[in-house]
Amino acid sequence: MASAKENSKPAMSKNHPGANTRISVLIASKDMCCISTISSNGWPHLVPVSYVYQDEMFYIPASRGSKKVRNLRRNPKATILIDEEGSESGVLIECKAAILQNDEAKNLREFMRTERGWRNDETTVVLALRPLKRIFWSLRPT
Repeated sequence: MASAKENSKPAMSKNHPGANTRISVLIASKDMCCISTISSNGWPHLVPVSYVYQDEMFYIPASRGSKKVRNLRRNPKATILIDEEGSESGVLIECKAAILQNDEAKNLREFMRTERGWRNDETTVVLALRPLKRIFWSLRPT
């Protein structure tokens, strides 16, 4: 018989029952996440950002001179955290980033402006993040 302590362990696996469905629903239901990049001093830089999820990619508008952009120019590794306070669950997603600018970012910037109402201009870059690994967790038993 499992102890109460064992039963209260958080589920942390992409193989957790229903994880893929729950991850998809969570990503689709939000437009804010936290992104972590690696600073030049080796410390994580973590900030909340808005995102668009389209065709299995995350797109995040950013100021060309922002710290996250400078960090990603040096090291294209980023981690995204999307969580749900009410259900005490979430997903941690390791990504490889590319920085889209000028004409590469034009259509995405326009979509973000017209469909989401987010302010941006031609100096705004768009971070394109390709998920490499997803880890789902839930602090509540399923």
